[in-house]
Amino acid sequence: MNLFLYGTLADPAALARCAGKPVRATPLPARLPGFTRVLLRGARYPTLRRAPGKQVPGIIMRVNADMLVRLQNYESARYHRIRVRLHTPNGPKRALCFYGDAPTRIAWVPDTKVMTLRSRSF
Repeated sequence: MNLFLYGTLADPAALARCAGKPVRATPLPARLPGFTRVLLRGARYPTLRRAPGKQVPGIIMRVNADMLVRLQNYESARYHRIRVRLHTPNGPKRALCFYGDAPTRIAWVPDTKVMTLRSRSF
């Protein structure tokens, strides 16, 4: 299944650690229209918030069911999966993505150090 990644897991090394095995597929660049990346309330990690006219950059990766279970455990109960429609260089695509339970209005700025530490601790 296709999974849209827009934060910590968009890093291939972090994705491999959290998914339980190296990901050999090449990521496909994608954009999620109608959303923006914001901080998850009480955390330093991103989630999505509806925002007409905006879009979130990310990647699409193909994962199997076992990998998806591990990734859901990494994301925790604070994130659930939603189905999204994406724009890619190859045309529109559908995918699942993780959506946090408490989006703020504060824009998320990627912090490589935090992203690396969180994925290594999993």
